[in-house]
Amino acid sequence: MLVTVYSAIAGKALAYQSAPGSGAYLWAATVGCRVPRMDCKGRVEAVFDHACNVALDSGGLVTVLAHHAGSVVHGIRLLRNQWFDRRLRPGLPVRLAADRVIFDSGAVTVMLSAAAGWTPAFGPGMCDWSARSRGAALLARELLCDHAERCSSDFLATVLRLEHRVTPLACRVSGIIPRLALAARTRDADDALHLLAQLVGLGPGLTPAGDDFMIGWLAGLTLLAQSPAQIEFLRTICDGIGSLKYATTSVSAQQLDDACAMMFSERIADVCMAIAAGEPKGSLGLRLAAQLAVGASSGADAAAGLMFALFDCGPAVR
Repeated sequence: MLVTVYSAIAGKALAYQSAPGSGAYLWAATVGCRVPRMDCKGRVEAVFDHACNVALDSGGLVTVLAHHAGSVVHGIRLLRNQWFDRRLRPGLPVRLAADRVIFDSGAVTVMLSAAAGWTPAFGPGMCDWSARSRGAALLARELLCDHAERCSSDFLATVLRLEHRVTPLACRVSGIIPRLALAARTRDADDALHLLAQLVGLGPGLTPAGDDFMIGWLAGLTLLAQSPAQIEFLRTICDGIGSLKYATTSVSAQQLDDACAMMFSERIADVCMAIAAGEPKGSLGLRLAAQLAVGASSGADAAAGLMFALFDCGPAVR
């Protein structure tokens, strides 16, 4: 299992609550519902300015997040904005217990005992695609068009049918997603999975753009899944992605695993619920801004997948 620890502020190490020579103690505000609450052992795999990956013997992923970040079902969100500094390095032992995460025998400890459990309040069929929700979805697409150039997402520009620079990734995306839309509209799960296999791991980064797009697409299909046919198609796709996720990074594999359990991060879930509720431009814009702030282009790529599901695949799949 991997633990990813994200800093709150780029390039700035913030103070820990600890005495000189002692270990640093941090407190968690929330613990996602898919975080194992049992003894697990592992080791730090890699340390970055903003992240620390820890491979656990049991497999899977746990993410420790700064307070300002949105919650995830496999994540631990800190009570305050803190950063794991140079106390950590690859190879250090890690133990995940029911009430704490211990790095290097106590050099850094994240306390879980006072944290609240977190489960996303978003599930299948929450959107009836009424005039109100469709209006919010159209507004979301309009807002994304305004942000598309700054996002540098080939997926978002392609889905929104905007003029954009020609890149190898853009060319590949433009050849795949029209066929994926047709497969979704006709509920051809075999063809859809064949096309999704070409998106898994596509693009650079800790979470490749193709994976982020797929997660947003699954969120959109989940949002609209009300009829038995919609739900059956979605479940078949989720089952099939399970055999594809090993072709990508460990971080993306965990996020895809969550999405296939129809559990999504707080940021994309908030956007979905805002569309379903028909929220006005102000609040919807704030939720979209938070989603677009995720990663370099991850938030925009997932938003592209959501729009693709709603406008190219969704209502026609009913």
